[in-house]
Amino acid sequence: MLLNIFYIGEKTLKKSTRLITGAILFLVLFIFFVIVFQSNSLSLNPESLHEKLVGTTRDMKWLSLMNHILFIITLLAGFFWKKSREVVFTLFMIYLCIGAFASAFKYHIVSNYLYFPIVVCLILYAVINKKIKFDFSKLALADKIMGTISLIGSFWYLALVESPIFLNALLYSPVGVVNCPTVLALCGFLILNTEKKNRSHSLELVIICGAIFFGGLGLLTMNVYFDIVLVAMALYLAWRMWNDNYRESGDSI
Repeated sequence: MLLNIFYIGEKTLKKSTRLITGAILFLVLFIFFVIVFQSNSLSLNPESLHEKLVGTTRDMKWLSLMNHILFIITLLAGFFWKKSREVVFTLFMIYLCIGAFASAFKYHIVSNYLYFPIVVCLILYAVINKKIKFDFSKLALADKIMGTISLIGSFWYLALVESPIFLNALLYSPVGVVNCPTVLALCGFLILNTEKKNRSHSLELVIICGAIFFGGLGLLTMNVYFDIVLVAMALYLAWRMWNDNYRESGDSI
């Protein structure tokens, strides 16, 4: 039943790029609405939310450090163990989502309650339907560059950590703990997906929307300027998705 729903969504996205544009515009307008009409009486206004994210990062240093170690192991294993690269990378993507979801429940970060379970379901759907593949020899140069920037940015997320930021971000920036660096890592892996016409459009769309939403709020309301990288990766994914759809219809741009 659930797989049928995802399948119908995939077919719909392939037939229309208007839905992609509409969803992105909706998120941009929603972020604008939050910025303009937000009230300090809200339980999660930008100031309190930023403090909560900083506190979560500080309290979960041990998990973030372990995630950094696993991140390095995953990339090395994927690079040298080509036959199992898809399994290694997708399992790590799911692991990061589970970590962010668990941290959300512990620290009551409501925005993550539903988002990351949906992402996990879409990743599993993509794996089952063979819509994820990492063949670096077939990867476009632009994808290699943007994917690398995205993965480095998620690993070395220069926000929410204590001073000295450049050093501490290398050790325990909160990838797999809070939303922005986690979604940035997911963007990186999806950019490296070489399935081209067979990519999961529904998964990419959910990641794009999450990246613009979380990154936009961080950039515009919490002065987390590093989130411009997250927004840029989302826009790159959206452009590639748009371009792929035009190529499928025979109108390459």
